[in-house]
Amino acid sequence: MKKVIGKKQENMGNKASVIKKGWKKIVSKTYMAGAAVTLAMTPTVAGAAAPSTYVNKISNSLFGEILKVAPKVVLVVMGWALLMYFISGDDHKKSKYKTTAGVAIIGYLILLVLKPLMSWMGGLV
Repeated sequence: MKKVIGKKQENMGNKASVIKKGWKKIVSKTYMAGAAVTLAMTPTVAGAAAPSTYVNKISNSLFGEILKVAPKVVLVVMGWALLMYFISGDDHKKSKYKTTAGVAIIGYLILLVLKPLMSWMGGLV
C-alpha cells in the first residue's frame, strides 16, 4: 500500500531544505567574516627586529653603566689605599697599600681612555 503524502507535508519538506540551505550560507559567510577579522588583527612582522638587536642594546646599556660606575669605584679604592699607606706604620703594609694605589691609578687611567677608544674603534667599523 502506498502512502500518499499531502501537499502540506510536501511543502514543509521544501521549506526545511530551503532553511538548511540558507543556514549553510549564513554559516559560511560568518566563517569568512571571522577569518577576515582574524587576518586583519594579526600583527605584522615589519616592526620586529632580530633578537640579537635587543641583546646588543642590553649589553651596551650594561657596559655604559659599568663605565659610569667603575671610575668612581677605582677612585674610592685609590683613596682608601693612600689613606691606609699614610696611617700604617709597618713597612710591609705600606708597600702593599702603595702597590694597591698604583694598580688603582693604572686602572683609572685605563678606564679614562677606554670609552673614547671604544667610540673611536666603533667609528672605524
